[in-house]
Amino acid sequence: MIMRTRSVILLGALLASAAATADEQIHSVKPTVAAVCVMSSQPVEVDGRLDDAAWEAAVPVSGFTISGLEALAPNQTAFRILRDRDALYIGVRCLEQNMDGLEATVANRDGSVWHDDVVELFLDTNHDHESFKQFAVNPLATRFDSDTGSRTWDAEWQAAADTGETGWGVEVRIPFASLKVEPPAAGDVWGLNVCRERQAGGETVLHNWANVQGNFLRPWLFGHLYFAGEDFRLSEEVAREMGERMEVPVWLGLRRERALVDARGVQQQLAYADLLRRSFQQAGELREIHAELAAIYQESPQGAYRERFDPLHEQYLKLQRASQELDVGPLEWAAQTVMIDDLTGQLEDLRWTVKIARLLGDF
Repeated sequence: MIMRTRSVILLGALLASAAATADEQIHSVKPTVAAVCVMSSQPVEVDGRLDDAAWEAAVPVSGFTISGLEALAPNQTAFRILRDRDALYIGVRCLEQNMDGLEATVANRDGSVWHDDVVELFLDTNHDHESFKQFAVNPLATRFDSDTGSRTWDAEWQAAADTGETGWGVEVRIPFASLKVEPPAAGDVWGLNVCRERQAGGETVLHNWANVQGNFLRPWLFGHLYFAGEDFRLSEEVAREMGERMEVPVWLGLRRERALVDARGVQQQLAYADLLRRSFQQAGELREIHAELAAIYQESPQGAYRERFDPLHEQYLKLQRASQELDVGPLEWAAQTVMIDDLTGQLEDLRWTVKIARLLGDF
């Protein structure tokens, strides 16, 4: 979470205690997560839309949770990372069901962007689990940055934002010179986290990729960023190298699967298509409620509350089709998995409404 005024006052004590206890707390949430940054040979225009051809080479990552919980977050988030010889590029896409409620008011550099919907990026370039550079961008592309909590640090970097009907996103370019580091070589590892403060639901909800347990400023709980070459392929040799450098087991996000990697190599591979299909097959309550309501409206096509059932029915069919797909990416998996619980709740509410209406003769 971006530092509030009170948190700034407490920062010295926080970092002192962090340095003293980091050894015992490093990656206490295990396995942690890892993402891949590939080298791009094509230019990237920082406009917030992520539609440049260069982004096709980047490995997408999703599966954000509500911070402190294990459950996938509604209104999922996905990101991709690229680099060239001079800079790091991060593109983030935030799904949003309530775009009318999107908060975007802070326009001054280093302003209180945490009052808005905001994406936050954390880079531990030393991979020491203590220091970090923080970059935050709201839907107005207002920028905030800090160095391990110090707001007096200002880097030279670019950011752009884009909004649409189903969500919003940001695109960021951070020169390595601004980070005061040499361009990373293939095989290097940094600490990384990508987070989101969502205000559009009417209250602040913290989403994170690496689960930092309710406080974004915990670098010992960050995930990892592995720097690969232009053509990345997860071989056993690469997996072992990654495991050795990251020192703990990690769930590595890939295009069509997640891989559990440690110093011994690849321990498990789970296709997103299989994960989604399994979740849908286990959602017996969802299928039961839908079947019951579908039978009722087939018998009584003009029954009350049909206008509520029809869009839920369409969502169910969409989810059913998605669970049968063989080509499922990380964002599709995460968003559709979240939909299972959400749709179950909405259909359950409708079922009771319909039952009461039928008992009262109002159906």
